[in-house]
Amino acid sequence: MKEINVAFVEPVGSHGGMDYYDSGLCAGLLHQGVSATWYTCDISKPCGNRPIFMQLTFVNIWGKDATWRRGARYILGLCRSIKHAKKNYSNIAHFHFFHVGVLEFLSVLFFRLFGFKVVATVHDVESFKPGLTFSILLKWTYFLCNQLIVHNQVSKDELINRSNVSINKIHVIPHGSYIGLVAPSMPKADARQALNVSSDEKVILFFGQIKEVKGLDLLIEALGLVKDKLKPFKLVIAGKVWKDNFSKYQELISKNGLNDFCKLDIRYIPDQEISMFYSAADLIVLPYRKIYQSGVLLMAMSYGTPVLASDLPGMAQIINDGENGFLFSAGNYIDLAEKLVKIFSYHDLSRITLQAENDMRTRFSWDEIAIKTISVYQKSIS
Repeated sequence: MKEINVAFVEPVGSHGGMDYYDSGLCAGLLHQGVSATWYTCDISKPCGNRPIFMQLTFVNIWGKDATWRRGARYILGLCRSIKHAKKNYSNIAHFHFFHVGVLEFLSVLFFRLFGFKVVATVHDVESFKPGLTFSILLKWTYFLCNQLIVHNQVSKDELINRSNVSINKIHVIPHGSYIGLVAPSMPKADARQALNVSSDEKVILFFGQIKEVKGLDLLIEALGLVKDKLKPFKLVIAGKVWKDNFSKYQELISKNGLNDFCKLDIRYIPDQEISMFYSAADLIVLPYRKIYQSGVLLMAMSYGTPVLASDLPGMAQIINDGENGFLFSAGNYIDLAEKLVKIFSYHDLSRITLQAENDMRTRFSWDEIAIKTISVYQKSIS
């Protein structure tokens, strides 16, 4: 069997929260005896305490400089990565796609031209960025990849339906947990004091990027229906607006009489504050209209915070309703309202969190995911 040496080319890193994923998978691969080096941007840092190898080859590719300047720096970073990976005797390049554009195509093409086998993890089959659809460029990019990884069966089915990719080179491997990668939980009392939230309030958290597909409006409408049954409670909304306008959510909050029940923290939440929000929450709600996989879901389960999510296929393949979390009918704020009342009235949430944490340590452990990923690498070089 050929030796595997992976060049893990992922330049987003700490700029956009991919540092958790990158650190987890690289550490898992190294723990399984597979050499792996993470090529990333100059602001990235490893997460957790397991050793990994990093090269900060992508310099000044993020920021407000002209797009062409940052694009040129990306190409330069790509060349640095290839040069180091060749000297390091890497034979596989592993990429991560949230959409496919010119830079993604060039990345795969360059590494293939220099003799590498290419594996790509497709996080979003259909990008949520407006105007990006499947195209000749995307299909050629996937064609050049030796193997593709998706996080669940629904993503695999959609990728097959939307492209001419062979079913034999698409593999389902779940997103890993955040246990050991994020800061530990805080005492709930301390977290609430830091957030200026009362100890006797039920804290419902909406966390992450605020955009239309995330369904924040559904949560607001649902709470408007049942606020008298749930109070005292506080809806904490924490995250940065992306391609959306928060004023419409503010209007909905006022319309539903929720101004006194909401705490708004509308900004990018840095890594060092994440534990505070998750530790303070009694329940995290993910009312998404469309999603392929959710880091927020896995992070909540890793923290042992109960989750109520839309019953979209990508969610339902992780959550068993009433066992390790809760599901409601996607897009139905009336059902969401009823589930909120039921959860806080009847369920033993400690049992739910224990099962969720157990799943994160077993089914979604990075060692387990690394073993499955290695089998994909073996197929690419066989």
